[in-house]
Amino acid sequence: MKKIFITLSIIISSFTSNATIHVVYVWDGYFQFLDADITIQLGDTVQWLPLDVPAMVHTITSTNIPSGAATFDQIWQAPADTFFQYVPQIAGLYEYECTPHAPNMGGSINVIGGVTGITNAASIESNMLIIYPNPTTDFIHFTESSFVYPYKISNPMGKLVLSGTTNDIVNVSTLSNGIYNIQIVGDKPRIIKFIKQ
Repeated sequence: MKKIFITLSIIISSFTSNATIHVVYVWDGYFQFLDADITIQLGDTVQWLPLDVPAMVHTITSTNIPSGAATFDQIWQAPADTFFQYVPQIAGLYEYECTPHAPNMGGSINVIGGVTGITNAASIESNMLIIYPNPTTDFIHFTESSFVYPYKISNPMGKLVLSGTTNDIVNVSTLSNGIYNIQIVGDKPRIIKFIKQ
């Protein structure tokens, strides 16, 4: 299994550079995109995830994008839709909205710079870090095997609520339901947002 994962990681990384996935949450409670206005590097991915189960139809629709960029118009409705991803191919400002709830439900993606090249296997590994399941109820797992690093979990206000060493998994069962950031203190700090249900 480990050999399959390493082979898959090499294949995937050969098609991507040091790309990052930036998460924007779709919140049905107040009809908002959370972390709606972001700045990313060219080649990074934007992923919209549900913060709660949508009770009505939303869209993720481009309204103003750079010349030559691909438009997007994703219908968002549970239970079929759980996420939507978009990879901007041109630098510039991308604006989007939920068409039924505009102008209150919208956001922007400022795409800057160029794609950086892959430098070595260690940098590939550090950028491939994904936690799962997300949302979670009990444990966070990591896509990297033998992942043992110090971590800090904070709430949206920045208050530290849990810390320790990963030891391949992190037990979050004691946390209250909500959104948290887990910071991995390794060769370079990495912060990943997750939902505890």
